[in-house]
Amino acid sequence: MTVKLLAAGAAAVAAIGAAAAGVTALASSGAAVFQVQPVVLSAPLDPPPPPPPGAPDLPSAGDLSSLCTNLTNPGVSYHSKTGLVAGGLSDNDGRVADHDLREAFRAGKFPQSYDVTNIQQGAPNTATADVAISGPKFGAPVTRNLTFVNQGGAWAIAPDSAQALVQAASS
Repeated sequence: MTVKLLAAGAAAVAAIGAAAAGVTALASSGAAVFQVQPVVLSAPLDPPPPPPPGAPDLPSAGDLSSLCTNLTNPGVSYHSKTGLVAGGLSDNDGRVADHDLREAFRAGKFPQSYDVTNIQQGAPNTATADVAISGPKFGAPVTRNLTFVNQGGAWAIAPDSAQALVQAASS
């Protein structure tokens, strides 16, 4: 289906181009020299194949980086972050994290970026990754090895790793 659609589109563009070239050739004096111009610069590719059976289902670096960014966002209350931590956040831990992140924001430690590398399969339904935190007040990136938990297809950060991430981001 996609190949037929692509071929039909290319044929239509070629026909329009040929008609335009013919009109231009009639309007110009002398011999017309036609040059082939690329019409389709890229074509959609098929999605990557699924992992082979039995291969670990690991999160992408982008997914984990986004999770870290959302968890340490000083402008969002911990009530909105409960689903980001495996098992949720207790009220006490959430209030402490919010306080620490707001203080770090006031101290100019945000915005921060999270570079995730070395994603490895951990225990069943878990993955570990090295997360390098960098921001305006960090002399060099601070790296922590964090654990993430697959909760029914959605990745969340393990509670002890969430605490380590908030401490690293706010210290």
